[in-house]
Amino acid sequence: MADIKGDGQNLSKPGHIATRKKTITRTFRIRQQWDSVLQEEASRQGVSVNVLLNKILRKYSLYSRWNERNNDITLPQRTLKEILKTVPGESLAEAGTRSGALDAINIVNAMGLKMDYDSFAYLITEHLGGPHFARWFHCFHHTQGNKDIFHLQHDFGYGWSVYLEQYILAFLGSMTAVDAKTRIYDYAVTLEVTLPKSKPI
Repeated sequence: MADIKGDGQNLSKPGHIATRKKTITRTFRIRQQWDSVLQEEASRQGVSVNVLLNKILRKYSLYSRWNERNNDITLPQRTLKEILKTVPGESLAEAGTRSGALDAINIVNAMGLKMDYDSFAYLITEHLGGPHFARWFHCFHHTQGNKDIFHLQHDFGYGWSVYLEQYILAFLGSMTAVDAKTRIYDYAVTLEVTLPKSKPI
């Protein structure tokens, strides 16, 4: 038997992940070998089994179930790097444009999100760029006045930057109409979005 307590967060929708909610206690049976794995991994991470299970359930609720329904695959980093080396930059850019536009529509509709800028920001910072989900890149997000800056850092080489630049622009363009520009580096892409200025009250 195993007990699990919620961490006080509503995991039903990405837009509500920071909302504090009442926790519950749920008891269920698992195989002893899985319990041994949980105990070992919790010890390795320096957390309790309850905390580890909540991390696992959070990832499943906000990412893995959509990943599985979309038949996504996982590749070792070295495999992706080798593939990227063989593809011309022009082809990578074209693929990024096509994939970004389609993925925006598919992901938003599958997850029940709104087709707007807030959903874009969530998907880039957490779904694609957070440390626990897709991990296409590590997203550093900050605001300067009416500009949103997304710095997408990765370790896959210039080819991945070429693909990402066009993917993110197409992804953004499919979800909302804002002005955006990019800067591309060997191991990063910086996206600068100009937001409409707030009207004075």
